[in-house]
Amino acid sequence: MVSVVIPTIGRATLRRAVESALNQTSPPLEVIVVLDRDCEPDLPESHSIRVVRTPGAVGPSRAKQLGIEAAKGNVIALLDDDDLWYPDKLEKQLAAAPAGDHWIMSCRSVFRADWRKPVVCPRELIHPEARVPDYLFTFRSVRRGRPTLPVPSLVFPKEVAHRVPLSVSAGSVHDDPKWLMEVQREMPDLKIIQVPDALVEVHVGRGSLSRPGTDRSQEDIDWGVRELVNESARVRGDYLLVIGVTSALEVRSFRAVARSMVAGIRWGRPGPWAWAYGCVAMARIALGQLRSQAAKLRGGVRQ
Repeated sequence: MVSVVIPTIGRATLRRAVESALNQTSPPLEVIVVLDRDCEPDLPESHSIRVVRTPGAVGPSRAKQLGIEAAKGNVIALLDDDDLWYPDKLEKQLAAAPAGDHWIMSCRSVFRADWRKPVVCPRELIHPEARVPDYLFTFRSVRRGRPTLPVPSLVFPKEVAHRVPLSVSAGSVHDDPKWLMEVQREMPDLKIIQVPDALVEVHVGRGSLSRPGTDRSQEDIDWGVRELVNESARVRGDYLLVIGVTSALEVRSFRAVARSMVAGIRWGRPGPWAWAYGCVAMARIALGQLRSQAAKLRGGVRQ
């Protein structure tokens, strides 16, 4: 009795996402498409599809919750409109789910981006009783494959979203981690389980909502100071340095990198891998600027 909830603003990739949900080896009861923009979406023909409209521009967290409240199934599976599932995704996750209503299932995902080869994440699966901030924000390696619990991998009993609505994180810079953290606070015995198979494709483009191309380092810092106040100094320090630096890389800003490093020292105690990441980021920004200057010089010589 699985209800799939897909919030959307009507992107062209929606049809592909919906088809991947319909074509599961364990078919869902329904696919609920939540329209958060006034549009007429391109959808396949199926009696399993239901369309729910929001008042408009309520954001992904509230849109998901509206879809969940309309769901007839007792299990919810989330999917973004630009991602897709592999055919056995639901089958494998439901087979591994424990009894009762205190669980969230995830899985490994294949991250596809325009500028690099596909990457399978995470390398290290979450321990069922691990704390979300410690798992997501403690930086243990500079290699690709950082810890992740992406939205299109999540499956959970509807009761979880009744206890802690997804809308509690509406407007948050990191809305999905925020919701998972609130769930753990409200339901301390809940287990988060990741299937080791890669069952989801997460598509990240330079123009996507998850990569806005702007410097969000100060917003990231403010979020960490506020939301991670009760976490360890290592978790706070690693988050403030690494997440802030990642945002700074979007705009190649030395100032934003420095801001993130200062915040990591002031509010936490970053570990060695976080410092290594920050140094690598500084080197990448410097190399990018040198290449840009060299290109300008070559252009001037040709003229």
